[in-house]
Amino acid sequence: MSNQLRRAMLPAIALLALASSAIGIVNQFAYDDQYIIQLNPPIHTLHGWWRAFATSYWPQSWGGDGYRPLTMLSFRIEWAIGHGSPVVFHAVNILLYVACAVLVYLLALRLLPPAAAWLAAALFAVHPVHVEAVANVVGQSELLVGVAVLVAMLLYLRDRQSGALPRRTAAIIVLLYAFACFAKEHGVVLIALLGAADLLVVHDDTPIAERIRRLRPFYLLLVAVAVLFVGVRALVLADHGGVGGFQPFTPFSSLHISTPDRILTAFSVVPQWIRLFYWPAHLSSEYGPPAIRIAQGFGLWQVPGMLLLAAVVALAFAVWRRRPVLSFGIAVVCITLLPSSNFILPAGIVVAERTLFLPSVGAMLVLGDAVWWAASAFPEQVKGNWSFAARVVAAALIVTCAAWSVVRTRVWHDNARLLAQAVQDAPDSYRAHFMYGELLFEHQKRAQAENEYHRALALFPYDPAMSYSLAMQYYKAHLCAPAIPLFRWTLALDPAFPAGHTAFASCLLEQGHYAEAKAEALKTTRYGRALPILRRLIFLADSAQAADTLGKDSVRGAVVLAGHTGRSPHTVQKTGGQPPKSVLHVPPNR
Repeated sequence: MSNQLRRAMLPAIALLALASSAIGIVNQFAYDDQYIIQLNPPIHTLHGWWRAFATSYWPQSWGGDGYRPLTMLSFRIEWAIGHGSPVVFHAVNILLYVACAVLVYLLALRLLPPAAAWLAAALFAVHPVHVEAVANVVGQSELLVGVAVLVAMLLYLRDRQSGALPRRTAAIIVLLYAFACFAKEHGVVLIALLGAADLLVVHDDTPIAERIRRLRPFYLLLVAVAVLFVGVRALVLADHGGVGGFQPFTPFSSLHISTPDRILTAFSVVPQWIRLFYWPAHLSSEYGPPAIRIAQGFGLWQVPGMLLLAAVVALAFAVWRRRPVLSFGIAVVCITLLPSSNFILPAGIVVAERTLFLPSVGAMLVLGDAVWWAASAFPEQVKGNWSFAARVVAAALIVTCAAWSVVRTRVWHDNARLLAQAVQDAPDSYRAHFMYGELLFEHQKRAQAENEYHRALALFPYDPAMSYSLAMQYYKAHLCAPAIPLFRWTLALDPAFPAGHTAFASCLLEQGHYAEAKAEALKTTRYGRALPILRRLIFLADSAQAADTLGKDSVRGAVVLAGHTGRSPHTVQKTGGQPPKSVLHVPPNR
């Protein structure tokens, strides 16, 4: 390979990453961007920036879980620079993505021959599964962690492959580890990645006991950083999210899924991960039931995932001496997937493309090493005959992936485009229809919105936030008859559901259910909200029950209720059950 070609390889990686993501600069705030950034006042000022280290990632009104202070601080700075313009946020994401692609190339160069390293990095740079992390602003946490982890791994390999780890390098890696952890909790896996690198791809003939003794102070410092992060995070999130820091995936809690069933569900997702790494022809912003089956006991449909995972792990162990890079790539995938996999702790998702960003580094290292392994098996004469064809195939693959990334980036332009596409990408995922229905109600397209809600309820009726949301839409339209069964179903799923009680009591009163209206209003007073309204409801219910002469129109005119006080659909604890059939057959409004 000529020196000129070698010098062009790194800029080519940067250009590929830029070409596949640059169209995102025109995107607006979409999906979680709205709640985390656009509608979150603390992000809109640098005043009191230090409070980011004492507050949750999600606003309290939307669940108050998660802890990513450095990401939140980054958002504050970007808001101040651009005065709230999404252009600045997207520009930062694109630049971070280009940096990650370049770092992947530099990392691969330390492990693979130049051609294989370039192929692995080029496919990383144009990988369509990265679109969600890059085109959606909140994916910036994945990119910040990616930069910190990749730089730390590069520094570690550079110095460990040449001998001992200098104190200066060790100090920089410790700081990068702290940065990664406080940018997103997934950064905590860096300590395991460095350990895997030392075992698999660092060439050190020193006896293992001596290596451990020499590296022990460094790894103890990393452990101290991890303990500090976990402690601070637990303190900030003491009242939210449990051990994992996030409220569990809705179907897990609504169906009362046990730990074994959660793990069985994770096994069933393994084929989906592998497909997204190596054949991302179909992408989606939503992955959930019934398209993703939630385990309630062992089933044969979980077996393929178990066999695939066992085969991958067995391969890593089988070839770790002959193909250490392949084993290391598998280790990177497994280690970085663990935090969001549901194998250890319950996560807030079952599959999300953004969480595959860092694991895809390992997946591309595996691919690069496998291609080089296959190529090395052919005689020189055969390789010469096939080299041109191989380059054409590689170029076609890179161009195709880049084009698909551009198309998917445009899908994330705004909520209208994203959610409309979601119901096409995931027609059997209830949440895609739920979220699209909410958007249609916002745009006053009530008939279409109801159809989407009914479709979502038919697919998976066990999300109390969904039944509550539709009930409130009916209530706000002064249609209490169809709202009441939905309110009842919401409370059957989750008796402690925190919102909608005043509206429910009002509807019960209007429809003549006086005793139930009074009981619901009395129960709701414990929340300490809208007390004057609740007292008025109780008085009206008592009066109507005593005389049984109070007209419904008089009740409606006498009661003035507070506005909608809902929470994010994915931040409410849930319980399970069977829905009343009437919930699924509410006649559409005209």
